[in-house]
Amino acid sequence: MIANNVVGYWASQEQYSMQDLLKFVVEAERAGFKTCLTSDHFHPWWHDNGYGNFTWVWIAAAAERTKNMQFITGVTAAVYRYNPAIIAQAFASLDVLYPSRIGLGIGTGEAMNEVPLGFEWPSSDIRLARTTEAIQIIKNLWDAGKREKRGGSNNDDGFVDFSGQYFKVRDAKLYTPPFSERIPLYMAAVGEQAIKTAAKYADGLITLAKPEKSKEIFDIFDKAATEEGRDPMFLEKIAKPKISYSEDYDKALKSTEFWRASLLQDVFNLDISDPRELEQKAKDEVLDEKLKESTLIITSIEDCIKPLEEYFNAGYTRIYPHSTSPDEIEFIHDFSAKVLPYFHDSNATNK
Repeated sequence: MIANNVVGYWASQEQYSMQDLLKFVVEAERAGFKTCLTSDHFHPWWHDNGYGNFTWVWIAAAAERTKNMQFITGVTAAVYRYNPAIIAQAFASLDVLYPSRIGLGIGTGEAMNEVPLGFEWPSSDIRLARTTEAIQIIKNLWDAGKREKRGGSNNDDGFVDFSGQYFKVRDAKLYTPPFSERIPLYMAAVGEQAIKTAAKYADGLITLAKPEKSKEIFDIFDKAATEEGRDPMFLEKIAKPKISYSEDYDKALKSTEFWRASLLQDVFNLDISDPRELEQKAKDEVLDEKLKESTLIITSIEDCIKPLEEYFNAGYTRIYPHSTSPDEIEFIHDFSAKVLPYFHDSNATNK
């Protein structure tokens, strides 16, 4: 059974330089965080002061600078720009270098990550179909490599064929297979069919739903998992609530501005790939009230304990507080001193 009430660190590749993020994650591990979820984008959500770090490179550098921190993408889109076999190869190699410290979050993506590279932005059902095929290819390659490493049958030589509607691999083999017995693969999902796909293929669900809106999503997920012969108690439910913390409320509020575009209506289906256009559209359409509703803006770090606890009470097993605080190091220090111990103590009490 999975461990409950895990609180991890969120690393925003769009908002900070690679160097700053390395400092943050090293400090986060020193302060007591054990797992990190990190975004994987080509373009950022916001033009002004945005970054476009290549997350896979950063993970390698971050894992080398930390001792035991786990790193998971939140999320990698296997729609166009990443061939699923290359994803399988990259994360198998990361797992060889940093055994049992690598996880893959996968999802259907956003236009800003595909259209700049010359691809069209398809409908959500096509993106889901492509993602479903990609997951099968990735898992087939990992599993074939692990079986061969264990010394499978004479016919089990690690080569994989897959012929889907969108992706094909022919006699593909990971000559550097994963070291670990299992690389966890999680799927981000919003719509019902995507949730069911996550229940069928993934080790857990990543969703943006707040606690009061999560029950319907979890009911769909648990029922679909059970119908596939999978025990929902062994599958993660992952959230990333947004927090902005400063003793100065106005500074905390201002720091949420960077994520205004992520609150645009039906944002994941928008055919907008230019961060300048996203930024302007968000300034025109997303009111400050919506920013305040979407982000926990606090002037005392203890004020986030109860809201975060509500996620666990709703059935989430992991949360990665997404800090957009004006001083990230201050957030890490204060959160680890006064919030992490609360949940660690709660876990100890519940055992």
